Amino acid sequence: MSNATPPFSISASMTHSIANISEALGKISALYSPATIEHYKQQKLTSIQMKNSEFQFTVSDLSSPDSLLALHRSLMKDQSEKSGRYREQGLALKNGLQMAPQAIRVPQMVEELFAWFNTTNHHPLISSAVCHYELQFIQPVAQGNTELACVWQTQQLSQWHALFSLLNIHNLIATTRQRYFESINLSTKTGDSSVFIEYMLETLLSALNILESDLKSITKSQTPQQPPQVKNTIHLDIQAPQVIALINVFNQSEKPLNRQELQNQLGLKDRKHFRERYLKPAIEAGIIEMTIPEKPNSKMQQYRLRRTKLII
Repeated sequence: MSNATPPFSISASMTHSIANISEALGKISALYSPATIEHYKQQKLTSIQMKNSEFQFTVSDLSSPDSLLALHRSLMKDQSEKSGRYREQGLALKNGLQMAPQAIRVPQMVEELFAWFNTTNHHPLISSAVCHYELQFIQPVAQGNTELACVWQTQQLSQWHALFSLLNIHNLIATTRQRYFESINLSTKTGDSSVFIEYMLETLLSALNILESDLKSITKSQTPQQPPQVKNTIHLDIQAPQVIALINVFNQSEKPLNRQELQNQLGLKDRKHFRERYLKPAIEAGIIEMTIPEKPNSKMQQYRLRRTKLII
């Protein structure tokens, strides 16, 4: 089976959006307790707007075409004899979408798409958006393709970062439905999914900003408790989301990390930007430390959180 690469290109705006999303994830993880996040999730689970949402679908392995069909079967709740099966006929597409590929080509196209996804080194925010678009282009099933693509991407991103399990991409695009389909159509016309990727990154960032606002409201509604005085503490300014994002990376690691590992985790390419906006402020604030402080420019240099209590 060939490993065909979907056509797209990485733009400066995409890189910027990935950095902003990483910062937003880090800030939310650092500022809000697991209990607050779980409270928010339970609210959404009982909300009418979230009925039949992504929260209810937990297909553990989404790396194969069979898992895609299993997810579709779950979404359709066996309401149709065609659920969990590739379409066998052409489709009359709505919303201005271009003509879908012939049904006979669908299984191979899906196989090639998953072969690429399982081997690509692109950031999960990029690769999941590419697959979202490609699934809309292929239209693999007879009905429910939009919901299938949305839920699949949500599940993939949730495996990369748990906070995405709180987002409902299918509901997100409903608020920008026209832009959603316009970005798909324009990407199809140009033969490059970059326009759709940029749209999706903007949508995810906006959703995370709304999520932070909702969590802040929940926190304010709870009775605040003054933390006890603790020796050897650092007071962190919450206006430094880059530093918070960096802290979040260390919290998810059990060992020191080098510069490249940190940049990879944050989705950052620019070494100077990372050093000036993330690393340097964190070191100067005494939040992280070098493993070889006497040789700051050593190729073996790694970084770790200081053994202190952070007060945010």
